Amino acid sequence: MGMILAAGHILADIRVRVDEISSSDQFNEVKELSYGVGGSAANVSIGVRRLGGCCMLLGKIGMDEFGRMAVDELLRERVPLDEVKVDLVNRTGYTIIIINRHGEVFMFGRKEAAETLEPDDIANISMKDYQAVHIASLRVDTATRIASRAKEDGAMVTFDPGRLLINRGIGHIRPVLERVDLLLLNGKEAKALTGHDDPEMAAASLIRQGAKSVAVKLGAKGVFISDGSSGKLIPAFKVDAIDTTGAGDAFAAGMIMALSEGEGLTDAIRFANAVAALKVTRLGSHEAPSRKEVEEFLSRN
Repeated sequence: MGMILAAGHILADIRVRVDEISSSDQFNEVKELSYGVGGSAANVSIGVRRLGGCCMLLGKIGMDEFGRMAVDELLRERVPLDEVKVDLVNRTGYTIIIINRHGEVFMFGRKEAAETLEPDDIANISMKDYQAVHIASLRVDTATRIASRAKEDGAMVTFDPGRLLINRGIGHIRPVLERVDLLLLNGKEAKALTGHDDPEMAAASLIRQGAKSVAVKLGAKGVFISDGSSGKLIPAFKVDAIDTTGAGDAFAAGMIMALSEGEGLTDAIRFANAVAALKVTRLGSHEAPSRKEVEEFLSRN
């Protein structure tokens, strides 16, 4: 299996677990507090490494305590950082994640340096070294440049736009879609882009807009996959979820790994579903399982 490139946001995650989030001017006791690296691209790179692959990370951080924390944790995970850029003006972006005892997630944050990765920042990066390129939550001009160069050099391109880009509409991300082999969305995002509740209709609409294949993640229901000629729902695994943040990134890491190893779409999604299922049983956006854990899980299910 060749090298994978994960391009997009590198953030700091501040995770807070509480029983309830009450009304204003009320005291809410914190049950658990933890810090760590986050951001979709960082999460995917860690997920790929834990699954036994090699994933270069491309993104931007600030020269501050959050940036140092992110670098330290990525180094511990053995993620290559040759293509991580430093913004000397903006701070490292962050996400504050509040999880109540019902498993509901509330997120607040700023992207800061993560959004300042510009097309010129990747001018000297060779895409010929990568078998697969995953683009996650990255501004459209830079994402388009990366996807274009990756396709020119024969890499498989996967794209997970994220909430901010989705909210700007299909026209905003169409330049990237036209260069994507596999588009990854959740059900709400697919509806926001297409107006369709039905994942099959949403996928068909997105393929008409330029994507070659679409995977619509439907939580506990599973994942609907379509390549334009056929579509099917791959069921999810039943687990007791503790923290669903980063589940989509864990899924992406598993999907890219399996496809890079020559698996077909159906088998790749089953593998990715297992990776995501194990992740949501753990607190932390990048707490992806090891390859051994996934294989043992699949052997029991």
